[in-house]
Amino acid sequence: MTGLYNRLALREDFPNYSKQEVGVAMIDLDDFKRFNDNYGHAYGDLVLTRLGRYLQKDWMNEHLRCYRYGGDEILIIAYGLEDGDFVKKLQIFQAEYAKLNQQLEEPATLSIGYATGAVANEEELRKMIQLVDNYLYQAKRQGKNQVVGAEKK
Repeated sequence: MTGLYNRLALREDFPNYSKQEVGVAMIDLDDFKRFNDNYGHAYGDLVLTRLGRYLQKDWMNEHLRCYRYGGDEILIIAYGLEDGDFVKKLQIFQAEYAKLNQQLEEPATLSIGYATGAVANEEELRKMIQLVDNYLYQAKRQGKNQVVGAEKK
């Protein structure tokens, strides 16, 4: 439905990220259950499809891949970016996505958790994914529609 890579593709791609400086982000649609409950699953599917298309059109390239990680969670892994670029891209993405959905019956917003840094192996990448998931939940606790995380020092 989203046209994004799935978790199987992520497992296959894990070795490609070893020994790299990466940016990892977990994106979650705010209040997604409410879309399905209030407007039906077709509306929820529309919101997910728009997110997938936007990521494919304006984000994905040879240095950035997007994976559907859960029902309405998207994992982004990027490499080869300059320091600070990943976070700037996430902030722009969040703002642009909100604008894209203003005409919907109920506008869709995103919460994002992120981290950047070097990963030596697949286990470190898994730990970074857990970290960004924790940052995502922090963004939700802070009021949703937030970008929360940490860049390498």
